[in-house]
Amino acid sequence: MFWERFYNLCIRNGKKPNPVGKEVGLSSGIISKWKNGGIPNGETLMKLARYFNVSTDYLLGLSPYIQINGENIKMEYSDELLKKKITENISKLNNEGLIRLSDYSQDLVSSKNYEKEVEIENEI
Repeated sequence: MFWERFYNLCIRNGKKPNPVGKEVGLSSGIISKWKNGGIPNGETLMKLARYFNVSTDYLLGLSPYIQINGENIKMEYSDELLKKKITENISKLNNEGLIRLSDYSQDLVSSKNYEKEVEIENEI
């Protein structure tokens, strides 16, 4: 559970696990241990929670909630599993269903600001 959550948070932030580990002062060996089922010690867990702005409970799989744009969102699936499930469902829709889904998703993005955050480079 920890590895999935850690990995998905890395991906969500546009980074890979080893560079994130380096940023918080960890070796790639520690990251490999996590990939193979290990979990971080308390101090490291707190560093990662601060780094990703999530709770330690979320990282350990004790809570399904993550805060996005100040709103608690229940994360039952990893981002990759969600994308796969959505893609499978989309492939089953007829044209009318696709149009309704497109309209709904646009309304959702507009009303709740669920768009992916995109870095804007400042031009000097």
